[in-house]
Amino acid sequence: MSDSKSELKVTINQEIKTLMVGQDESLLDALRQASYFSVKSGCDTNSCGVCTVLVNGKPTKSCHIKALDVKGAEITTVEGLSKDGEMHPIQRAFLETGAIQCGFCTPAQILTVKSFLDRNPDPNEDEIRKAINNVICRCTGYVRGVAAVKRAAAYLRGETPEPYVHLEGVLPKDATRIDLPEAFYRREAEHLPLPPLVLTPAEMPLKAVVGQAETKVDGKKLAQGKPVFTSDIHMEGMLYGSLLTSPHANANIRDIDASKARALPGVHAVLTYQDIPRIKYATGGQSYPQPLPYDQVSLDNVVRHVGDRVAVVAAETLEIAEQALRLIEVDYEVLLAIIDPEEALKPGAPMVHAENDTEGIFDAKRNVVCHIEADYGNIEKGFKEADHVFEGEYHTPKQQHVHLEPHACISYLDEDDRLVLRTSTQVPFHVRRMVAPLIGMPVKKIRVIKPRIGGGFGNKQEMILEDLCAHLTLKTQRPVQMVYTRTQEFISSRSRHAMVIRYKIGIKGDRVSAAELNLIGDTGAYGCHALTVNMVGGFKGLTLYNPDNIRFNCDVVYTNTPPAGAFRGYGAMQCEYAIEVLMEEIAEKLGLDVVEFKRKNWIKVGDAMNLSKKLGEGREGVEQ
Repeated sequence: MSDSKSELKVTINQEIKTLMVGQDESLLDALRQASYFSVKSGCDTNSCGVCTVLVNGKPTKSCHIKALDVKGAEITTVEGLSKDGEMHPIQRAFLETGAIQCGFCTPAQILTVKSFLDRNPDPNEDEIRKAINNVICRCTGYVRGVAAVKRAAAYLRGETPEPYVHLEGVLPKDATRIDLPEAFYRREAEHLPLPPLVLTPAEMPLKAVVGQAETKVDGKKLAQGKPVFTSDIHMEGMLYGSLLTSPHANANIRDIDASKARALPGVHAVLTYQDIPRIKYATGGQSYPQPLPYDQVSLDNVVRHVGDRVAVVAAETLEIAEQALRLIEVDYEVLLAIIDPEEALKPGAPMVHAENDTEGIFDAKRNVVCHIEADYGNIEKGFKEADHVFEGEYHTPKQQHVHLEPHACISYLDEDDRLVLRTSTQVPFHVRRMVAPLIGMPVKKIRVIKPRIGGGFGNKQEMILEDLCAHLTLKTQRPVQMVYTRTQEFISSRSRHAMVIRYKIGIKGDRVSAAELNLIGDTGAYGCHALTVNMVGGFKGLTLYNPDNIRFNCDVVYTNTPPAGAFRGYGAMQCEYAIEVLMEEIAEKLGLDVVEFKRKNWIKVGDAMNLSKKLGEGREGVEQ
């Protein structure tokens, strides 16, 4: 690998700049090294479009073009659109219409729209959708984006569009009241004779508060491409971390030789399981005490899925770190992998966790992380009295969150010798608590900073990189940045739980008299969120129609696949999908109107959710 740099003269945002760039350095990397942080990286494959800049006025994916190939060109990033702090009309339109959500794709969207409106000042909706389709937006579904482009086009034509209000008829005309004990002190409500709190006085105008167009608190910064995300900073002396992952789904590491990697100039640390303490933990950012199992260590001598951690490197540049990874020699004893949860339950199946220091596995020999049972009423009686009994089996797959901002973390020691973790997390206080024992520091000596995150959807309710960054900083005494690649997001972060869902439903007349759910949840190689996600799945799936007789049985199973975790819906999506499909099948077989059949049976306002107490959910489950 050559360290030679070449001089690149280019005009960026109407200013002539001279950059020193590598022969193969992408325009994306060159711009970010020059602190144009509005230019993002989201996919590594020229697909997502969040790296888009304008090259001579044309939208160009900067990750896929060499910096030296734009010599003499005019480059526009979103930082160049604002003049004297005032937003460009396109930026203003995006802010006013609520088209900015996580904000990670926003700079690329705005630049794409600028080029489009320069060519087509009065577009129709089909033309708008085609134009902005080249930049993936994970959050909005493009509805607000289309509205933003229409509004921006009007501004640029010199028109004054109407104030944009996207909340209609939300506030009731009469005063809205809630009961304070109900809202804040449910468990103690009977002991707290407090009057209701008046949220909106009756005399308040209909749209005095709700219904008024409010802009996102940090929306202006996002529209202008200000450095608000985890990796949008450079720190003096910062090293770059990179992770070596397993190519095998199940293997023992017989030997690992990192001597060549450590000898590579520019490498400051190489860590393997031989270099850090073996302390078991759970990665899910949940309640405290944390739900079991504690089945993971920062680096292990066993790999349990493709993408599992093997070694981590810190070096002067990301290129050197990646070169060092290729120099690490690993001798694997490849073992039989189990990837089907039903096969994992069978006698003689390979044990995913055969070690003896894991805490809280229900039945390691059967690969059962946790087992859940709950009953309400008399299920046998409910089925016996039913006129009809129907059964259905449904399989739901893993699903990745695909937030456009990858997991990212920067760790450093501050002036008070505190370890600081600047990280793209949804659970900063949990991260602080979980990292502390792994690195042998008291919680009070750790500070976690959560900047704006570019989408999470549950996947950042997890400790993914923070412990590795911390170990590297403590080893080198230098700031360290780690950012997952898109490939690592798919194989080394988390996903929605795959499930095998078997329902049995009893129908008496046109009412559900009994419901039984037998659920197999696939947690992958580690049990983060295994108990809670699958418990919520059963709870939601059995109380949506809430019969008087219920049974829930669940085994959450290890497989040699990337771990599952939190995902929007948190287990409810899978089981509610299955029960809705089965209810439609039942209605059709009985000749009933599907909608009326569902409406007659679904849970009503004021009904108790019958499994709440057994599963510790809702008001009824507070005691548990």
